[in-house]
Amino acid sequence: MSNNLVVNRLIINTIDGKIAYDEEFHKGINIIRGDNSSGKSTITHFLFYVLGGAFNNWVKEARKCSDVMAEIEINGAIVTLKRELNFNEHTGKSNDKEALRIFWGNISDALSSHSSEGWHKYGFNTTNDIKSFSNVLFENLEIPIVKGDNNITMHQILRLLYLDQDSPTSSLFLYEQFDSSLTRETVSNLLLGVYDHEIYERKQRKIEVENELNDVKREIRALKKFTENKLDLEPASVLAKIDNAQTEINRIDNSIVELSEKNKSVRYSEKTMLEFEKLNMESISEREQV
Repeated sequence: MSNNLVVNRLIINTIDGKIAYDEEFHKGINIIRGDNSSGKSTITHFLFYVLGGAFNNWVKEARKCSDVMAEIEINGAIVTLKRELNFNEHTGKSNDKEALRIFWGNISDALSSHSSEGWHKYGFNTTNDIKSFSNVLFENLEIPIVKGDNNITMHQILRLLYLDQDSPTSSLFLYEQFDSSLTRETVSNLLLGVYDHEIYERKQRKIEVENELNDVKREIRALKKFTENKLDLEPASVLAKIDNAQTEINRIDNSIVELSEKNKSVRYSEKTMLEFEKLNMESISEREQV
């Protein structure tokens, strides 16, 4: 497996149309140096972001930027990437799943192209009909596309290639609060060229079955709290209790119907008596008048 991705140039633009950073990179080790708090980490964050990383924890200086562009080389092909920064005015956070624009050519041609001519926009997430930018980059890097509940994206790949100062020194991956060993293992296998889709699917199914088993165990523990006799949990015993309960429900339903009928009869009798008394009083009154 001889796939490679090389960054040739990085440009960061501000919201007022100025260039905050423009630097060319060479193959091999590139050192970004400067004084403390001069923006070295911010530049690497922009690089991580434009390559497809999910990042939104920008410093205030970075919030003055509008977009970041990078010319990269993928297996010999020159490609230009562009990703905008759109901030929420209430939270101050940007959309870490912002779409990525791809131009199939060098950054000079991309800058001179008119409006959106030559650019193709791809979203962060994959749908049945639309490719994500991770799908496009994976295809050109000849990396297998992993589908499932936990899709592997460029963000996951970059987590193994990029570390920030906040990640533990003992960790090979960029730290994330919610992480899974299967995701880390799959990313490693993809980059090592030993990924096997059948094994991945079986491991995913194993996790699903284990979760189902844990749910059943929790239900059993909850049921045991309502009975001290384990025999009461036997299917025959449970069915018998269900039958008894249904019989009791039917008995109560019948008694409700009987009471309703009696109540109707009583109300009818009372109404009849009242009408009889009224007629009797009217009859007496008429006789007295005569």
